[in-house]
Amino acid sequence: MTENNFKTPQEAWSAFSAGEAKGYAVDIASALGLTEGELVAAGIGQNVVRLDADWGDLISRLEELGEVKILTRNVNVVHEKTGTFGKVSINGEMGLVLNGDVDLRLFLGRWGHGFAVETHHPRAGRRRSFQFFDHEGGAIHKVFLTGNSNEDAYDALIADFKSDNQNPGIETLPALPEKVTANDSDVDVENLRAHWQRMTDVHQFHGLLKDFNVGRHQGLRLVGRQFAERLRGDALKKLLETAAKSDLSIMVFVGNSGAIQIHTGPINTIREMGTWINIMDPNFTLHLRMDLIAQAWLVRKPIREGQITTIELYDAELNNFAIFCGERKPKDPENPEWQKMAESMPRFETETASAAE
Repeated sequence: MTENNFKTPQEAWSAFSAGEAKGYAVDIASALGLTEGELVAAGIGQNVVRLDADWGDLISRLEELGEVKILTRNVNVVHEKTGTFGKVSINGEMGLVLNGDVDLRLFLGRWGHGFAVETHHPRAGRRRSFQFFDHEGGAIHKVFLTGNSNEDAYDALIADFKSDNQNPGIETLPALPEKVTANDSDVDVENLRAHWQRMTDVHQFHGLLKDFNVGRHQGLRLVGRQFAERLRGDALKKLLETAAKSDLSIMVFVGNSGAIQIHTGPINTIREMGTWINIMDPNFTLHLRMDLIAQAWLVRKPIREGQITTIELYDAELNNFAIFCGERKPKDPENPEWQKMAESMPRFETETASAAE
């Protein structure tokens, strides 16, 4: 929460966009009982422009901006990459961006609102961005200009996708209902294990969970230690510190309901600041709340070439919010150095639960 005492969303947005408010936009909005999207939309007519677009059309043109910084987050972790858009493919509500440092999986049916946003901070200066929110007003994805971006292209995109409606505010929808999955007692666990064992491609995993009507975390609990083992709460810190001492290329997935953003490459600079652990590299930063890791799991998924080993983080509601794995090209086996590193992470022990978690 913040210490601000704003009376209206417009007042809060004006102060935030001028760098005069304390805290992040999402926290300022929450203190007012708003979503971040509603706070940003309060600035329409000031320094925010409402966009009206087939989001796939707009995304396909973002490469015109040149170098940008992209940001995808959820409530537990922020993932930032610097690079350029390109190699965009849109298939209905699914979007892919596969341009090196800009590596995204987009679920466009969840995209409800888009804005061009300009803020002015006393120290950071002017920041221009495109920001996208879901139908409920939650942040999905943001694209910030850098000193190397094409600002003329940014202005041209605003002109091409500007909505006729430039009145402040947005209409938001209630949160979607929680997915109803099977009770543990109703799951044929032996059959689940048998089908897990027969996977030949990691992309079959989501279909497997759907076929058995189990949640992701529920599947890990039920499938057994051959395929999933719970790790100690300090496993992530050890993983990042170990990876930073090596030259191993890893993959870091962070997502929300509308986007998954991926880093592929080595990591170098790890900094712990209070409850946050951070990766602070030139083209990749990650900010993750360690105190919000309720559970961490080591997961093994069979593939034709062997197996894929992931380390997965879950919050207090047992929702997955980040995944780590080794870099692997299609049809190649998993890097044995990554597998060795992942398997070396400390396991959770029931008798030390209070200390470890």
